[in-house]
Amino acid sequence: MFAIASPRQSTGCQWSVIWNMSWPLVIATMSVSLIGAVDVQVAGLLGPTAQAAVGLAEHVLSMFNMLILSVGVGTTAIVARAVGAKNHSEVEYSTAQSITLSLFMGLLLSCCAAWSAHLIIPCFAQDPAVASQSVMYLGIYALYMVPFSLVCISNSALRAIGAPGLTVAIVLTELLVNILGDYATVIGNWPVAGLGIRGIACSSIAGAVSASCVAALCIWYSPLKLAFRKLLPISIDAAMRVLRIGVPAAIHGVTWALSVFLVFFILKAVHNPTAALASWAIGMRVEALLLIPLIALRLSVASIVGQSLGARQTAVAVRAGWSVAGIAVTLMSAIGTAVFMFAKQIVAAFSADATTIEYTASFLCFGAVALPFRGLDNALSGALQGAGDTRTSMWILLFTNWIVRLPLAWLLCLKLECGPPGAWMAIAISGILAALLICLRYAQGSWTKKAV
Repeated sequence: MFAIASPRQSTGCQWSVIWNMSWPLVIATMSVSLIGAVDVQVAGLLGPTAQAAVGLAEHVLSMFNMLILSVGVGTTAIVARAVGAKNHSEVEYSTAQSITLSLFMGLLLSCCAAWSAHLIIPCFAQDPAVASQSVMYLGIYALYMVPFSLVCISNSALRAIGAPGLTVAIVLTELLVNILGDYATVIGNWPVAGLGIRGIACSSIAGAVSASCVAALCIWYSPLKLAFRKLLPISIDAAMRVLRIGVPAAIHGVTWALSVFLVFFILKAVHNPTAALASWAIGMRVEALLLIPLIALRLSVASIVGQSLGARQTAVAVRAGWSVAGIAVTLMSAIGTAVFMFAKQIVAAFSADATTIEYTASFLCFGAVALPFRGLDNALSGALQGAGDTRTSMWILLFTNWIVRLPLAWLLCLKLECGPPGAWMAIAISGILAALLICLRYAQGSWTKKAV
């Protein structure tokens, strides 16, 4: 019924399981990244103000989305554990309760985002024109969270049962509808002229609604079909079970996003803030593309580890985490070497300003050194998430970001006058430290006894 690695499988078979789980997730992750990139690119056709407004609103909403994604983290851990234990009733019930919980959260967060847009956006936008358009955009775009909640939980449950290929169909549907809608409303002035960024927001909602319909069909024609009969009544115990795993993941994501904003404030105080901020934005965008394979590996190992622990195959779970970590470190070492060697050539494709190129190249070089450690961190964090141990990653991120990264970036960047490279060094050091702490936690092995 479900896919799971057997303890008697050879190492080659385990590599096959990892590959079969990972490659669809690479496609899905790239598609999600492309959706956001196209939204911003099409908004650029309307001018820099519209582009900044869309980028800001989508970044703000992403912090709300992290709360829904946290339910997905809990869903994967619980459903995968039930799959491994061959408890089909629990698989269906946990999936159903997660769907109900996420839909409720999506509706609630949608209302909160739309209502608070005029309060949140001005905190991040100094230009009144950007703030005004961003508030308008977010007021519409907030509705995205309702269908997104069904998409998120469906993808999490399908990954947990070992069917990541179905998530590709869901995400590609959203990608196609979203992109067609962006170009039709902005360039084609369809269905009515002058929609502007409102058309981009509506296209995003249409894409999510279409994807949610495909997600419902995928659930209906999968072994999870009976979950639709168990959506109600909502169980407080089931909801709390998911949230106990998911909330630390949400705190992890939100605090990371907030720490990114604080780095911006540090860079605003350097000698050449315009070039510093531009290099930070470019460097983060390039880095996000480089990390796409790691996201796929993290999601896949979470399902494998959850299933293995559910089947009481602890050795398989532990070995899977180390195997994926080996793949991630090897892959990121190769990518990091290439980035280090060709940093300036990469940056030249994004900027012609000499100072910006210099700062961004140094960002990429420091990042390249830390990339293998980022691979180790992502792989083992994913394994711990699959086991339901999300608090460890949360506490490690809080320590390395808020106690190490930000104070060290302030010290090196401003007090010791190292400029932006000082901030890049602090980011690399905190990333390396986080990976070593995660590795230590994983090696201890106590996470294998975590109850979900």
